[in-house]
Amino acid sequence: MAINAMLSLLIFLAVFGLQRPVESWGVGRWVFDFLPQSFMISLMSVLIPGVLVRQKLKNGALAPVPHRSILPRSLLARALVLAGASAGIGTASVAGLVWLMGMEMIAPIPALLFKVSYGAILALIVTPPALRAALAA
Repeated sequence: MAINAMLSLLIFLAVFGLQRPVESWGVGRWVFDFLPQSFMISLMSVLIPGVLVRQKLKNGALAPVPHRSILPRSLLARALVLAGASAGIGTASVAGLVWLMGMEMIAPIPALLFKVSYGAILALIVTPPALRAALAA
């Protein structure tokens, strides 16, 4: 979560900066930026822990658990499914919230804090089911 929050912070600063309000709508704007953010955070939140779990299972440091998962057994497929779902659901949710609130522009600090929190929370949501799938016997 901390790594994803920090990456979200750095990318926000590089893309939007803190000098002026952030526009909500359009390609490259705040809402649109949730697509790549959601995809990449979910992808990395599945791949990196998944590789670590696979290695620990292989060398006997972890044992599989009797669990069934609807997620794909393949690590890459599981990461892509969760990343795609996160990008779609996350971006649609943020877009709906911004639209309902009628926010055309967002002050930079609240926009930054929301993006950082979103990145951390998304990792918290995506990683546990991915790890359960990786540990499934």
